[in-house]
Amino acid sequence: SLQVGLRVENRHGLTTQVAYTWSHEIDEVSGDLNGLSNPYNSRYDRASGGLDRRHILNISYIYAFPFFTKSSNMAARTILGGWEISGVTTAEKGSPQFITYTGGDTVGLGCCYTNRPNLVSKVSYPKKVDAWFSASSFGDPTAPWNGGANQGFGNASRDAVVLPGLFNFNLSLFKTIALTPGEGPKFEIRIESFNTFNHTEFNGVDAGSHDTNFGHVVNTYDPRTLQLGDKFRF
Repeated sequence: SLQVGLRVENRHGLTTQVAYTWSHEIDEVSGDLNGLSNPYNSRYDRASGGLDRRHILNISYIYAFPFFTKSSNMAARTILGGWEISGVTTAEKGSPQFITYTGGDTVGLGCCYTNRPNLVSKVSYPKKVDAWFSASSFGDPTAPWNGGANQGFGNASRDAVVLPGLFNFNLSLFKTIALTPGEGPKFEIRIESFNTFNHTEFNGVDAGSHDTNFGHVVNTYDPRTLQLGDKFRF
C-alpha cells in the first residue's frame, strides 16, 4: 500500500487534513479457510480479496467564516458573525464481488464447495440499478463428464466484478455564542447533515448467476439525514 497525507493548520481560518491510500489486498479467502470454494485447490480462489479497496481518499476540514466577526453592530456580530463550517468528504473505490454459479451441480462433490461461472467476455459497467455490470459476461461452467475443463469449476475469478464505490459529504455548520466576557458560559448551535447532497450511493449487487435479479443493485447507503443540536457549556 501507499499512504500519504497533508495537514494545514489554521491557515486564513482553514484547518484541513487530506489522507490518500492506494492499496491492493490479495488472498485466497477473506475469512475462515472453510470458505475456500474448491477444498482441493486453494489457488482457485487466489485473487483480490474482500478487503481490497484500491483507492481511498478522506478530506476533513474546518473553516471559520471571517464575516461580521469585528462588526461594530452588535446584532450583526452576534447573529451573523462567528459561524464555522466543518465536514468530511470520503471517496472510495468499490471492493471485489464474489460471483456465484447458482445453476446445477457441474462438479459432482455433492456439497462443501462453491462454484463460480465462466467468464465469457470482458465485464462492462452500465452502472444502472437493473444492471450494475454486464450479466451476459458470465456463462455456465461445463461438467467434466460433458468434456468440461477445470473439474467443472468456472474460470471466473473472485474479483471478476467490482462493487460500487462511495462518494459522500458530511457537513456541519455551527456557532458558539459567549454569554459573558472571557471564559464564562457559552451556548453552541449546530446544524449537521449526513450525505449532504442526497447523492444515491449503491451498496450491494445480486451476485447469483441464475438469480432473476443477477447484476441488479439490491441496496443503497442511507439518504440525507439532517439534525439540529444545541450545547450549553459552563
